[in-house]
Amino acid sequence: MRIVTKDITLTIDGNQQGFRLTKPDAFSGVDILRLLLRLQDQWESAERNVGDGSVVPHTCNKQNRPLVPPSPRSAPSVLDLITSLSGDELRSVMTSCLNHVSVLLPAGPNPIMSGSEWGYPELKHDTVSCMKLVLEEIAWALEGFFGDGGRNTPPADATTSP
Repeated sequence: MRIVTKDITLTIDGNQQGFRLTKPDAFSGVDILRLLLRLQDQWESAERNVGDGSVVPHTCNKQNRPLVPPSPRSAPSVLDLITSLSGDELRSVMTSCLNHVSVLLPAGPNPIMSGSEWGYPELKHDTVSCMKLVLEEIAWALEGFFGDGGRNTPPADATTSP
């Protein structure tokens, strides 16, 4: 089985820390893509309903106040994706992504998560670093899917091992 990896560096508490992303399998990648497409559908629906005064549930905040969608030229942001997910969906996406990330330690790579358990508990309460890793994993998982990429384009800066 071919394993595709990519090493990145994040600054945590002022120190550089290496991480290794592992390309998710096709099913995990499609799951991430499905969530992004659902966000796009919600976005387009919100834009259609702005002019007619109707409000759809996903365009309201917790106080049931309408949110104003950006202009049609704006693309949905990562914040839009995160806020569109239920708590269970967000936990599922984060867990799935973090299961594909290892911290690079002197003794060798150590998984961030193994299933739903923390393999590297130092990140358990570091929301910013975990979100950065999740976003890196999502971007890399879907790299080449949009635009001119695809399976004929090798992953950028990735290494493979048999």
